[in-house]
Amino acid sequence: MAELESHVAGRNARVRIWPDRIEWSKPGRTMAANVLLVILAVYTVALSLLIPACRPRFKEQGRQMLAMRAVQSVAAQRDGLHTAVAVVAGASTISFRVPHGRAEQIEALIRDLVLGNHPAARS
Repeated sequence: MAELESHVAGRNARVRIWPDRIEWSKPGRTMAANVLLVILAVYTVALSLLIPACRPRFKEQGRQMLAMRAVQSVAAQRDGLHTAVAVVAGASTISFRVPHGRAEQIEALIRDLVLGNHPAARS
């Protein structure tokens, strides 16, 4: 399993690459954001804002998954300060923006897992 921090659809995400799938999740609100929401709710005296801000937040807002058997191609392209590793599956393309040094490793890992050349994919 490989784990990395990336940008997916313009937001930070934690990406995990397993032998049979790629998962990514976006982090939930930080404690500072929750405090700011409470201050805003108290300041505006809006009970409708106070109640959602006080709900417990989970560490991840949501998780998405892409099966390796659905991956059709993988490519890397420079994207400003990062490199976008684009994974094409069906009609959708998911781009993971990673540092230039890790992009080639991530691309090779996904390609080997899809083709079955990686030791983890054989077992």
